[in-house]
Amino acid sequence: VILPLSVVILAASGYLHAHKPKDDADKCRGGLGDYITQKCTSSHGTLVGFSACLYTCESKNRRGQTTMTKIFMPNGTPCGECKQCYYGQCMPVEFEFGNPLTLKKSYST
Repeated sequence: VILPLSVVILAASGYLHAHKPKDDADKCRGGLGDYITQKCTSSHGTLVGFSACLYTCESKNRRGQTTMTKIFMPNGTPCGECKQCYYGQCMPVEFEFGNPLTLKKSYST
């Protein structure tokens, strides 16, 4: 009986401290949250999600149905230590260890 109660308490506390997607984007780079919020708003939507390489806008279609649109950050966007975005995925940068040091594969478009 104690275990289910503990699980409920943990789930509730995690929910209460959920971050706003705009705040998460601003942690990546100041102003990014405002930028992607504006992108969603200009499409008559609301920013509802952000990860390192994509953000999600929610809107209603003409029939009143909720639609979710995932928008990838540009390929080549830094997304972590020695990582870059590639079609919504955070991928490790691959180096060609020569002289000079070059990228084995570039994710920028």
